[in-house]
Amino acid sequence: MEYTVNIISSDKRKAVRCQAGDNLQKLIKSNGFWIYTPCGGKGKCGKCRVTLAGKGSVTSCLYNVNEDITVILPDKREMSILSGQYESSIDVPLSPGDDSLLVPDPLGFAIDIGTTTVVSHLTDLTDGSVIATWSHLNPQSVHGADVISRINYCMDKPEALQEMQTMIIQSLNEVISKAALMPGIDSDRITKFSIAGNPTMLHLLAAVDPKSIALAPFKPAFTACRIIPAADLNLNCNKKANIHLLPSVSGYVGADIVAGIASVDDTELNSYLYIDIGTNGEIALVTSDKIWACATAAGPAFEGANISCGSGAFAGAISRYSRAGVGTIADQKPVSICGSGLVDIISYMVQESVITPNGNLTQPYIVSGSKSNGIDSDIVITQQDVREVQLAKGAVAAGISILLKRSGYSFDSIDKLFLAGGFGNYLDIDNAMRIGLLPVEMSGKIIQIGNAAGTGALLALKSQKHADNLKRVVDKTDYIELSYEEDFALEFAMNMSFHE
Repeated sequence: MEYTVNIISSDKRKAVRCQAGDNLQKLIKSNGFWIYTPCGGKGKCGKCRVTLAGKGSVTSCLYNVNEDITVILPDKREMSILSGQYESSIDVPLSPGDDSLLVPDPLGFAIDIGTTTVVSHLTDLTDGSVIATWSHLNPQSVHGADVISRINYCMDKPEALQEMQTMIIQSLNEVISKAALMPGIDSDRITKFSIAGNPTMLHLLAAVDPKSIALAPFKPAFTACRIIPAADLNLNCNKKANIHLLPSVSGYVGADIVAGIASVDDTELNSYLYIDIGTNGEIALVTSDKIWACATAAGPAFEGANISCGSGAFAGAISRYSRAGVGTIADQKPVSICGSGLVDIISYMVQESVITPNGNLTQPYIVSGSKSNGIDSDIVITQQDVREVQLAKGAVAAGISILLKRSGYSFDSIDKLFLAGGFGNYLDIDNAMRIGLLPVEMSGKIIQIGNAAGTGALLALKSQKHADNLKRVVDKTDYIELSYEEDFALEFAMNMSFHE
């Protein structure tokens, strides 16, 4: 039986016919498309991921075609991220632990529960290969774009905590259902979950009251790793499966940051900055014997919230912008602006003096006219959008300054800056430096490593020995609460302006 495979890259597209069971990666390469395969197509690295329209992301070397599909290849920025992530991540011996002994052919999920987006990696625990990856909106976002809004919602309604837990569990069960539709995948084979996330997300998943995170001294109910029977949370998997919640440092430096830092291969580095810019901005200065970490109230601007035409990184979102025009995710007609596109647009407006150094904008700036869009209206940047960017980038820059002051380090003595998070998948580094989101002093030293929290969760899923790496990160981290820092307000104000 034959099927049609539509292959789409950033510069070309092609429809090809193939036989049932043909390997997708070989099909892509044989038709003149390039794809990153650092492990040689053995299924070990998971970096040859491609997006199947309407279905999610799959590891192409492990996928055999059994229906008509449309394949969207990563663009050059994404390829760079995958390369940086692979080359900058440690490896661990395959040792998934007792959970993998429940069935002959066990599977596991490594999950990063973000405030905005949830990313799930389905993994074969017999060889460590990543079979498929799904990303979806965190359904809890209907109750607020940031963690404080969700904590307040839980404080206002007695039944809200259970409601929030039910929402995230249902969304995870939907991912499990999608996995079970894949050939050879049975939900009973899923015996282990390794989950990273910020402390609020982990509290909501476990139905533990998170209100202490929002109240001084901002101490969460738990930070240590936790093991919860999957049956207790009604996950549709093996009845004896366990959920492993990874450890956190504090109320605002969570398991996502611990997992990300623990995933970095720093064997040849004396020191580095680790920055994850998402709904919050978490920053760490890492040395061999100590880590200084903080979290900024950056706001959710770069996740699309509070931006007039903003959205997450979804099909049709403007992810690139220059004099040449707009570029969108999945090459769809523009419908919104995601974080990377927002940075590009603001950078362009600064270069062209559409925005003053103080951030003033005389009238809304039309990014894409309605006739070109996938919606019946213009996509614009407003004065309030500019202010949201100023607040976010000012907070991140101020957080970096505070860490440098407290540690005694300077930019000259820092070897690398690792930029993590889904937002960083598309971010143009030069434009980020131009608007002051990233320090120009680190030019040439910045490496984008994508969803490092997901990488860290994957390492923990595959190897119980990785727990030692996570513990070392927690033990040597000194958390700095920025609201207690006298210099923070001044640093924040000084970093609000644009200096082109």
